[in-house]
Amino acid sequence: MFVREQELARVQRACDASEIAIVVRGPRGSGRSTFVREAVERLPRAFDVRANPTESSWPFAGISSLLYAIDDERWRHLALSLGSAPDLEVVVVAHRILTLLHEHDAPATVLLVDDADLLDPRSRAVVGFLARRLAGTGLRLVLLVESVPPELGGLDEVVLGPLDARRTRALVGHLAPARHHPAVLDVVAHRSGGSPADAVDLLAGLTPAQAAGSAPLELPLRPGRVEHVVRRFAQLPPAQAALVERLALAPRTHADDLGGGDELEVVDELVAAGWVARDGAWLSLTREPVRSAVFHSTSARRRREHHRRAVEHVSDPYASDWHASFVDPGPRAAEALRRAALGLLAEGSPDVAFEYVERSLLLAQPGARAADHLLVVAAAYFYRGHLEIARRYVDIAESVEEASPHSRLVVASLRVRIEYVATQSLLTALAERALELHGASAPDESVLLLALLATYSTERWELVRAAEYLARMDALLGVAHEPAHTVAESAAILFDAMSSARARSRSTAVAVQVGPNPSSTTALMTRARALTYAERYDEARDLFRTLLASPAAVDPLWVVTTRLYDADNDRLAGDLRAATATVAALVEQDELPHVHRPYRLFHELWYFHETGRPDRARACEDELLDISRGSRNPAISARVDAYLGARALHAGDLDEAARALMRCRMVSAGPPGPHLYRCDADLVEVLVRTGNTAAARTIVDDLARRSAAASSRWSALALARCRALLAPDDEAVRAFEDAAVMFGPRDSDYELARTLSAFAARLDAMGAGERAERVRDDAAATYRRIGLPWWAGDLVGADDDASLAPGAPAGPSPAGPGSSSPGQPGARSSVAHSSGARSSAARSSGAGASDARSSDLVAALSDAERDVVELVVAGLRNREIAARLFLSVRAVESRLTAIYRKVGVRSRAQLVSLLPHP
Repeated sequence: MFVREQELARVQRACDASEIAIVVRGPRGSGRSTFVREAVERLPRAFDVRANPTESSWPFAGISSLLYAIDDERWRHLALSLGSAPDLEVVVVAHRILTLLHEHDAPATVLLVDDADLLDPRSRAVVGFLARRLAGTGLRLVLLVESVPPELGGLDEVVLGPLDARRTRALVGHLAPARHHPAVLDVVAHRSGGSPADAVDLLAGLTPAQAAGSAPLELPLRPGRVEHVVRRFAQLPPAQAALVERLALAPRTHADDLGGGDELEVVDELVAAGWVARDGAWLSLTREPVRSAVFHSTSARRRREHHRRAVEHVSDPYASDWHASFVDPGPRAAEALRRAALGLLAEGSPDVAFEYVERSLLLAQPGARAADHLLVVAAAYFYRGHLEIARRYVDIAESVEEASPHSRLVVASLRVRIEYVATQSLLTALAERALELHGASAPDESVLLLALLATYSTERWELVRAAEYLARMDALLGVAHEPAHTVAESAAILFDAMSSARARSRSTAVAVQVGPNPSSTTALMTRARALTYAERYDEARDLFRTLLASPAAVDPLWVVTTRLYDADNDRLAGDLRAATATVAALVEQDELPHVHRPYRLFHELWYFHETGRPDRARACEDELLDISRGSRNPAISARVDAYLGARALHAGDLDEAARALMRCRMVSAGPPGPHLYRCDADLVEVLVRTGNTAAARTIVDDLARRSAAASSRWSALALARCRALLAPDDEAVRAFEDAAVMFGPRDSDYELARTLSAFAARLDAMGAGERAERVRDDAAATYRRIGLPWWAGDLVGADDDASLAPGAPAGPSPAGPGSSSPGQPGARSSVAHSSGARSSAARSSGAGASDARSSDLVAALSDAERDVVELVVAGLRNREIAARLFLSVRAVESRLTAIYRKVGVRSRAQLVSLLPHP
């Protein structure tokens, strides 16, 4: 697996552009040698050579190696001449090579020099001379270095920095066999610091049991290769070496525990040398392999003595527990370490806490009490977003035979939460089994688990299943205590809001306090979500802001979940600018990209489309299809199809719009109200434009029936739009006007713009071109105001006067140059601007354009197109034109599209206004 695709792509683009010398800089272990091998395979006519440090005292040894690397006899002769005349001046040698390069009419050649900074000084000078004079030579120099020597300073540079978390985890997963536990791979990836070589070394140091997750990890991990670190460590001055040895004993050390000023000066020296990292008052060794090498190369007796002295002097109680566990190991020390780990997690130090927990497992096998502690630790890691580590400790707690029924239900609850947050799927069989075996013995935990299942089922729009869980939960509430009642009540509120149940008053009672425990935060989050489903967007937004300002916001999982729900709330409310900003923060910060993955992917799909990045949007769509294959999440599937269908409709791709919107309607045919997936009005518009008014009326009748059963402001506005779409010509204008007037300041501006767009298209179809242009401008202005430039620039014009009239045939295909497809923001904005300018000019000149102007327009058309234009000007409809010219209706529509593009208009009315009536 090659993890430097981005960096190699930059080098490849530079080499493709021109002769260039480019420096690729990366520290030891960053993958420079792998980079060279991959580049030689991918770049045309590429040769590689590696500097030999043992030859650094030989004049021009490096240049000779470079010349021998190129498969050409003349280069070899030059290399031989250098070897026989080592006293040549650098400039002379450089000019000889440069002359040969200009005389040598060879294809473009790429020469990759690994460890170029280790070349002998004269060779480096020659390379530096050549690097700035490559124009016209056909040679590209790629120089890989650990640090840039002065001779190569100022050249273009590509840095092989630490890999990001995603690429590191992918590399570790690729290198590790299938039996490795995901949590262990996460730990290795994190502790490698983004260094590919360190990741390989740390993997190699695991025992089979540790790799499989069945044995505790002995931290720091044992590295596979430590010779180079040990050599560097042995070269340190005694004071620095002693301090490094002490710092290797613990994951972190407080500066106040080091002693006097002399040691602090040594710390400054080690920080400057790159051995020690400082985080406030805390000190640690910079890289895990360094700490591992130093720690495991120190004798056990010497380490124990260091720990004994540390227990007597450290001021940090957590550090005292750590060092004491080495002086007096046993079950009591293990329990102290677990307590300390919870404190460290609370203060936001999950990496340090992990070492404490793993050491506690090394000291004593967990019993029933330890299992309860581990489940609390697992929950803390869950809220920090470390799902695999949480899963690891749940696995260990579940393996304790003497665990209580309470613990068994907590295990099931955590497993359900972890799986849902990771994949948004439900482990119903596992939960049912736990409830069957232990539910009667632990009613509080049973209520919490049932509330969890009800909440997640509701979020998946599986309301029948959710109602069953709520009924079972209600039966247990009489014997349950707080906080079970709070969570149960919130689950019921969410269900009521989703199903639009009017019988219960509790869906309007929303608490705004955030308590000190996760249950109160869960309750508030659920109630805020219920307000979104109840279309009370302002109140929901206030609660989401309260959550983000609460103590719960120290846990990344709460933050990411709140932001996703907040973005969904703003999107449904029509505040697209706020939704875009929220999703942008998640994307740019890359916070917990692995949690809520399907739900997050939908928001990223929407975000990348609306910010003009179709490639990223397609990648999200492909991943969503992979995830949903087999067991589709109806809530996510319906949202995706409704959005893509709306985009396709707006771009004029009626076939794709029909497919997506029909899929959405099939998925969402269950109890949830139409305002949740919002595809009905767009589907009615597609059906009307394709002439299927009978099906459109069926959709409208169903929408009216479901809206009556589940009152919704969106449904009322959508019904008005649908009825206007189906209205006959003599009633359509009044119907659209009434629909637009219904919108108030708290209603969605996006839905208003959709109504205005449909209104403009209908006006075009009726020949009211001037008013259509004004309404279309209003729609475009609304789209721009809410942050949707693509929707403003790509308003679909009514290319056929009957394209939005009930019973009309399908509109023209948008396949021509003036059209756009989803994911091409603003592709028609210039066309729209041009046509608007031309129609304004036509209006200013009155109905009768000059004969010269008309002749110019007609001259631009083919004979077949002029035949169509004559019949359009004569007042014939598309179906009549098709019959007169013995064409299909689709062929007439296609010709009209081409005519509109050539003439610079967007409707039949504008075309007629520019041409003389026969």
